[in-house]
Amino acid sequence: MTSRRPLREGRTKVKRIGSNLRPADQKPHRNLRSIIRYSTTEKPNNDYPRRIISPPFPKDCCTDENRELVGNTREIDGFKFCYKICRTCGHAVRYFYPAIDSNDEAVSKYRAWKRYMAQ
Repeated sequence: MTSRRPLREGRTKVKRIGSNLRPADQKPHRNLRSIIRYSTTEKPNNDYPRRIISPPFPKDCCTDENRELVGNTREIDGFKFCYKICRTCGHAVRYFYPAIDSNDEAVSKYRAWKRYMAQ
């Protein structure tokens, strides 16, 4: 069992959220629940924006060219995403766009941290 050391003065506790790190006092106010439900017993069904029922595993037909965008692109804390469904088998994914241009503070801090870690 490991013991926890007290934080040094001036440091804040960091909590892991998704793929980036944030201080614990900056909890995100976002809903990251996916509307996709993966099932082997139910047939694929697109009931966007309430629910999307999808097979649990992609098949050979699930290529970027064969997936269609469902609904609108959404943005949460500067990270844009959408839902894409395979036209052939109905496999659905939540696709996150690369964060290229954004003025969001969370994205800026994340990029600065990544540049620092790459040095």
